[in-house]
Formats: sequence, C-alpha cells, structure tokens
Amino acid sequence: TILKKIKTLTNDKMMKYTLMALAIKESSIGQNQINLVTNDYGVFQGNIKSVIRRQNVEDNLNTRKFLSKKLLSDAGFAMANAIEEVNYWRKVHKENWPRIWASYNTGWNYKTKTGLAYSSDVFEIIKKLKNEYKL
Repeated sequence: TILKKIKTLTNDKMMKYTLMALAIKESSIGQNQINLVTNDYGVFQGNIKSVIRRQNVEDNLNTRKFLSKKLLSDAGFAMANAIEEVNYWRKVHKENWPRIWASYNTGWNYKTKTGLAYSSDVFEIIKKLKNEYKL
C-alpha cells in the first residue's frame, strides 16, 4: 500500500522507482525508522544534519528533537526531504542514477565500495519492483 502511494506522488518515472526503492532499502518500508548511530529518521532515513541544513534552522538539541519526530510522524515531510536530497544529487551527477543512488547514502563518497554497493542494491530493488511485483 505504501509503495503504491509513493508511486502516485510523481509522474517522474525514475523518481517514482527511486523513492520506492529507498523506502525499502532505508527502512524496510517504515519498519526501521530510527538509526541512532547515523542520526537518520523516517521511512527514507533523512539524516538530521542534512534536514536541519535544508530547513535553514539552527542546529541545536531542540531542533534535532523536533525535526527527528517530524520525520517519523509526517510522511509528507519525510518524502519532501527525500525528494530534495535526490534532486540535489540529480543536479550534481547530471541524471546519472547509479551515482545519485550512491550519493543518497554516502554523499560525496559515492565512488567508495559502500556507495557502489548501495547503488547496486537500489538498482536490484528497482528491477524487482518492475519485473516481479509489476509496480
């Protein structure tokens, strides 16, 4: 149900599949929404430092608590942040989707083993979504 909802939110085919794959990869579609080691929250595991920077607010404990709770409780806010993050990397990598996926996880370290493995995982999830699940 969540994946079908994500799919309806944009007409951009690659963004649609990317968001569905990220929801699966990052949080098992909402089952694991908190990573206290990396400070990532929500269905798309928005990194709190990136969200604070994007929201242009002061980085302090109260702001971190507020935004982390918002990423957990407001699916629209979480998705908007994921879309902004993907769009940032789309501009940087000029529509090179494997690099975009890698950067979503590793930022500027997209050429590392971790970045390449993450990108490969996202690609495999997208293939399954299209071919096996016919989404």
